[in-house]
Amino acid sequence: MRGVPEQGLPAEPLPPFLAPAWALKVGVRVRDFLHRAVDKLVPAEVLVFEQVTSLAVAHALGAVARLRVADALDSGPATAAELAAKLSLDADALHRTLRLLASNGIFALTADGRFAHTRRSRVLCSSHRSRARDAADYFSGDATASAYVQFDRWLKTGRSPFTSVHGVNVFERFAQHPDEGAVFDQVMMGITLLHGRMVAGLYPFAEIERICDVGGGRGTLLSELLLRHPHLRGVLYDAQSVVDSAASLLEHRGVAGRVERVAGSFFERVPGGCDAYVLKNVLHDWADETCVRLLSKVREAMGRGSRVLVVETLVPLCSTDPYGARADVHMGVVCEGRERSQGDYAALFERAGLKPGRVFDGTAIAVIEASA
Repeated sequence: MRGVPEQGLPAEPLPPFLAPAWALKVGVRVRDFLHRAVDKLVPAEVLVFEQVTSLAVAHALGAVARLRVADALDSGPATAAELAAKLSLDADALHRTLRLLASNGIFALTADGRFAHTRRSRVLCSSHRSRARDAADYFSGDATASAYVQFDRWLKTGRSPFTSVHGVNVFERFAQHPDEGAVFDQVMMGITLLHGRMVAGLYPFAEIERICDVGGGRGTLLSELLLRHPHLRGVLYDAQSVVDSAASLLEHRGVAGRVERVAGSFFERVPGGCDAYVLKNVLHDWADETCVRLLSKVREAMGRGSRVLVVETLVPLCSTDPYGARADVHMGVVCEGRERSQGDYAALFERAGLKPGRVFDGTAIAVIEASA
């Protein structure tokens, strides 16, 4: 992780906890049921055509995000010509692009030809804490898109085409291209801000006092947990440059006095003396053998009664959940990793000398526990 600004990370007041996991799951299932019910009325070839041409929507979103079009609408509805003059763009191409996005519920197109914000388009503004603008940029960017162009290679070999295309893995690529790495960091920050609220409400953190965020970046998750559970104290563990840059974010969120920043590589050692070790969206980046190496290092640091909290998306073998399936394919194409099932994590734990424990499954994210 590299340094990113704190904009959108207010210390107080905190957004409320999200709805209970069961309520979120019910909402997602009802939406999926309604989508599938309506789809039964539409010819299959039309549905497939919509899916194939969704590539245009993804790239339109990315371009609009990079060019800050949503920001330009903050002052009110405007025609494409007015927006184009403000942003130095081609008015005709911009109108056609925004019309495509409006047909998908992103922006609204009024009868007089003006575009306006919708609930979806507002999250594309630069200031929005979700970092959806950066997500649109990252997923449609040249480095990621060029890996997906080689999708056939993944199907034939099972190896990440990203590495084949670029000659380095995705994290080495970020080191070589800090601008791309900075966009990725913003995406991870937005995801973690949302997931952090879920995790803080899912797991019984009253059972622990000292928690280490392994590979915790600049402390987005750790600060969220400490804000929501004032009894907690934390250790932020990541590379030297990362933990150095974390100081401003931790200060900004008002938790710096409760966090010890420790530098190092989790493939070499992990700090001891903690009740729990959190690994959020770390294991899904790596193949099984690498995950066992990492978990073994955590196991070496653990004392009696301490636990590992793996925060990941659970994807059973026969699951058709679209969020999990998309995340899993992205891990395969861009990284050498995968999303895993509860049984997969239990097997990794056992190989690393850990005992599988409780599982707290939310919507799109779960906390999978193991003990020494």
